[in-house]
Amino acid sequence: MKSTLFMDEIECIEKLNHYTNIEERLTSTTLFCTIKISNYFTLDSHENMIEQVYNFIRDNLASNKLHKILIMTIKNLLQLCLYYNIFTYKNKIYTFTKGGPTTLPLIDTLANIYLCNWQKHIVNEIQRKKELFGR
Repeated sequence: MKSTLFMDEIECIEKLNHYTNIEERLTSTTLFCTIKISNYFTLDSHENMIEQVYNFIRDNLASNKLHKILIMTIKNLLQLCLYYNIFTYKNKIYTFTKGGPTTLPLIDTLANIYLCNWQKHIVNEIQRKKELFGR
């Protein structure tokens, strides 16, 4: 999905400029759309997030291993990380029942993998029509 990811505002403007001036695809009927998902990092269950990552890795590897680590080992480590990530609030201990803390770098990676399948469908349709997509 690297080709559809804007690393920063400058890259977004550059791609829009290319779409507009080089490809000459911007018209008076061009629609712009943004999608904001509120509370994205807490929307889905750990089980579903882990299954999405497992399927992503399985579908994108030639073997059952990532370097020398079995896919099942990765799945088990994700379960440990998500199910046993605890925090305290007002002297009480809590755990996330869905998603995870945005301060954990792994959560951002999981979110991108989770979005990958959804994004593939959108990108296929947009590429078929030779339109611009980015996030």
